[in-house]
Amino acid sequence: MAYGTKRGIKTPGEYNVTDIGGLGLAGAAGIVAALVTDYRQKGEASALYTINQWVVSLGQILGFSDIPLWMVVVGLIAAGAGSIFYFQPITRQGAFAQGFGLLAVLMTTVPADLAGALPSAGGASSLPTLEPAAYREAAIGDGVVNAAFEASGARIVQVQAQRGDRYVVELSIEYPNGVPSNIDAMIRTGQMRGRLHNADTDETFNLFRSAGGDVKVRGKAIVIRAGVPARSASAKLWVRIECEGYAIEEQSADARLGAQLDWKVVMRASRTPLWMQRLTKSYWF
Repeated sequence: MAYGTKRGIKTPGEYNVTDIGGLGLAGAAGIVAALVTDYRQKGEASALYTINQWVVSLGQILGFSDIPLWMVVVGLIAAGAGSIFYFQPITRQGAFAQGFGLLAVLMTTVPADLAGALPSAGGASSLPTLEPAAYREAAIGDGVVNAAFEASGARIVQVQAQRGDRYVVELSIEYPNGVPSNIDAMIRTGQMRGRLHNADTDETFNLFRSAGGDVKVRGKAIVIRAGVPARSASAKLWVRIECEGYAIEEQSADARLGAQLDWKVVMRASRTPLWMQRLTKSYWF
């Protein structure tokens, strides 16, 4: 029998509800295959997390609450199933390939949201208060701007650059069963992740990626001391900590310039696999 004899191609108008349903399921299966591939291969850099952030931002504009990751997955699968009406594949193999390729292109286009490294706590200072007067920028140094006020009785003031102002944070992540012995391997394989978000500046940092911040193990806790860049005298900071064998913790605290924020997070043991917990979380940062 020659190849292609049973290709099953029908003429227009002969596709019934069962045929269309089968093509839709095949397109959705292609989306699922691409999602699993992207999620497992890219880990924290998966485009799923970026799409979740976009959806949450849109939901906030429309008045919806935070949207969990599983709703984004369902939405993408539904889009894959519905895309057959636009691309009109005539075989289930073609519908599967079309769904897989559609999401592959989407995942390639969406940028990865890789958080920055934690800076050191050194150099923290307090933000200056500028007088409401017209001024002329005279010179720009390394982190210092010399501004000359042109009002009567003009004087020279030094303005500390925003990057020099930091909230000093000492975060203690306590594990009741003891700190895992293979931390490096867990971080590398995505079994342990942590992020710190500054709601004031909308900056996000990777807790386990250091650019001068200290990360140490002290007893049953991982202690992280770092300086979070500040733009105002106070701000609300958020942390999300994920570890296999424990429930995902997401907490907030208020940070102030000139005072160290001592922040303690106690992890709670959980038998729910981490990948299932992630599906129920809203990744807005």
